[in-house]
Amino acid sequence: MKIKEIKEGKIIFDNGYILEYYHDQDCCELVYADFDILKNYNVSIKTGKNIKIKEIDFRENLSELIEGIEGMGFNIISKIGEKFFVPCYNDQNGYYSNELELILYKQKSKEILNITNFVKDILD
Repeated sequence: MKIKEIKEGKIIFDNGYILEYYHDQDCCELVYADFDILKNYNVSIKTGKNIKIKEIDFRENLSELIEGIEGMGFNIISKIGEKFFVPCYNDQNGYYSNELELILYKQKSKEILNITNFVKDILD
């Protein structure tokens, strides 16, 4: 599957799958995965050559698509092993939950992965 569109809170793939994050936001917090950063990738980490992220094939199972990095975020992994880092943030005063999930919506099902351990705390 290839990326069709990158939005603030989700990635839409050409096969209809949608990857998004979920956090039950309260008024004084912001817990999220920064998908927008993917729009800036234009050089392969593996080869150093120019790439277009929308031309790369990605894995279709959440457990194979995501590689977590504790306290920082996660990598989205392509079929050829290219990795694209997505930072995750918990911006609040410490009173609220930092619970964060990734949800991969498929045609008739969804996969959920708790990524709370991958979130970077930015406590006020």
